[in-house]
Amino acid sequence: MSDVLSVARFEPVIQGCRHLVISLLLIASLQQGHAANTSGVHPYLSDKFFVDVGIFWPSRRFSLSVNGSAGEVNDPIEFEEDVRLKNADDVFCAEFGWRFGEKWRLVGQYFASSGNETWLLEDDIEWEDVVFQAGTNAGGGAEFMMLRTFFARDFNVGDRHEFGLGAGLHWLDIRSYIEGTILIENGGTAYSRESVRVSAPLPNIGTWYNYSISDRWAFTSRFDFFSADIGKYDGTLTNFSIGINFQIARNFGLGLNYNDFDLDAGIDEDSWRGRVKTRYEGLYANLSLFW
Repeated sequence: MSDVLSVARFEPVIQGCRHLVISLLLIASLQQGHAANTSGVHPYLSDKFFVDVGIFWPSRRFSLSVNGSAGEVNDPIEFEEDVRLKNADDVFCAEFGWRFGEKWRLVGQYFASSGNETWLLEDDIEWEDVVFQAGTNAGGGAEFMMLRTFFARDFNVGDRHEFGLGAGLHWLDIRSYIEGTILIENGGTAYSRESVRVSAPLPNIGTWYNYSISDRWAFTSRFDFFSADIGKYDGTLTNFSIGINFQIARNFGLGLNYNDFDLDAGIDEDSWRGRVKTRYEGLYANLSLFW
């Protein structure tokens, strides 16, 4: 797969999501009456399936270090400062849930973002055994994808309350590159493009709590956590969300959530020895489907 990172790669997905949300909202608006909810609680707590699709507006922080082959630890590269990437963007995000049996649930979450930029280096940047020189033009970018799956058991604590405990995986795909003028051994310079990539599953444990304020309003929350040293990876991951959902028709709802995904991980792969720190924090607005 090409190392070229481009926001354009995700534009069709983002545009498609926007069109889908608008279309479904128009369909829902045509349903003048709100069908009776025989359960008396919000569909998040009663229906078998839900799917949320929408736009996530995160404030992004992304930094990484790529250590030298001799074991020296290089300073982290702050992509919002050193590479001048925008620290905010809108990205497609989706979540789903499936209740099966009496107490079991499978849920998931997906989002991805990318960005690249060209700029004039104000300081040297060290990448493994390569030094990109200050005062020269450079290009750089970062790409991040997160897919979460979670298997858990529900614990009903009341007619309008529920919480659950479980375990799952976060599948992460992280890529980055810098290209520009570098120093070479004889004191001269040359053009170089250096890139890294890692794809890895990180296990986690988690919990959630939902409360049906009425048959049309629901409060939702969840929290996932991982902190361990497993094989070639070590570090900490948290994934937190809190929000509300309003049922606008029997099978449709509108949601607004605050999402916070935070990763600080060490990597010891043949292709990348170093560390990555990234945080995506912001509002997620979505259309919900229940059935």
